[in-house]
Amino acid sequence: MPTPYHHGSLREVLLAEGRQLLMEEGPNAVTIRGLAKRAGVSHSAPLRHFADRDALLDAIAAEGFEELSVALSAAEGQDDFAAHLRDYAHAHVHFALDNGPLMELMFAGSPRAADSPAASAASRFFGRGAAMLGEDGEGRPGPLPFLLAGMLEGISSLASTGRLVPDQVDEVTDAAVAVLLPAIVEQLDRVQRGMGGQLR
Repeated sequence: MPTPYHHGSLREVLLAEGRQLLMEEGPNAVTIRGLAKRAGVSHSAPLRHFADRDALLDAIAAEGFEELSVALSAAEGQDDFAAHLRDYAHAHVHFALDNGPLMELMFAGSPRAADSPAASAASRFFGRGAAMLGEDGEGRPGPLPFLLAGMLEGISSLASTGRLVPDQVDEVTDAAVAVLLPAIVEQLDRVQRGMGGQLR
């Protein structure tokens, strides 16, 4: 059912309706004209907020990155790094299971302008992950961020397509974290030694 439109909230309505269509029918279903009709406004009204369909999809993706970052931030409350990484991995995979089409838009979308909202939100998201792995974000990333991303996105894809049954998702996620954990701890230890300290 279309979201009621109230004066001054058209941008939020377009984002909400666009995301709903994305989740139900995929990105091709999201059009400016269609969303204007759902919101009960003229075809040109959305253009006051989004230059075109790509700008609207970019804003939806940006919201997705911000929400995923919030979901992952809960893992930061863990003092033990193994528990931190495990909670981070589970939060990522479960967010993907609940928001499959949105995750596809976020991670597999067409190239974005460097200053777009989604590119900025993605940069903050990847920066959080790099910091967790002991990288400063300067220069080319090492292999670990790609290994972690590949692990999490792979598990998410297997689960969302039914190749990994729901009651095995957490087990497989835990096993993947256990495999990757020693390499991450070793890297963090090197970073700490280089700073004159020692990983606790």
